Amino acid sequence: MHDGVEKRRFARTEINAAVQYWIADGRTLRDGWLGNISAGGVLLWTEDQLSVGTTLNLRISADELGDTEMEMTATIVRLDSRRRNGWFGYGCQFDAIYSGPRVNAG
Repeated sequence: MHDGVEKRRFARTEINAAVQYWIADGRTLRDGWLGNISAGGVLLWTEDQLSVGTTLNLRISADELGDTEMEMTATIVRLDSRRRNGWFGYGCQFDAIYSGPRVNAG
């Protein structure tokens, strides 16, 4: 029975940021959007149908990050039951996070 208690360990911040990603064992770069971000993970929206347990590499260069570009590996831990305009939502847990100066900062 669901008691309505939030089980998240980290506070989420709503964000509407473009993200590029690729499946960890592949090379095809894909585009998506972030719905929220926390210290533990992100909500990724994409047109691709993916499976729980899939490991992704993500690259975020959002204005909210200033001149910083973040890359991380994350594993899909849940599917969001809502769909937005045909896009799928995935709750992803961070495995590793890297950041540095944005290459195209201008």
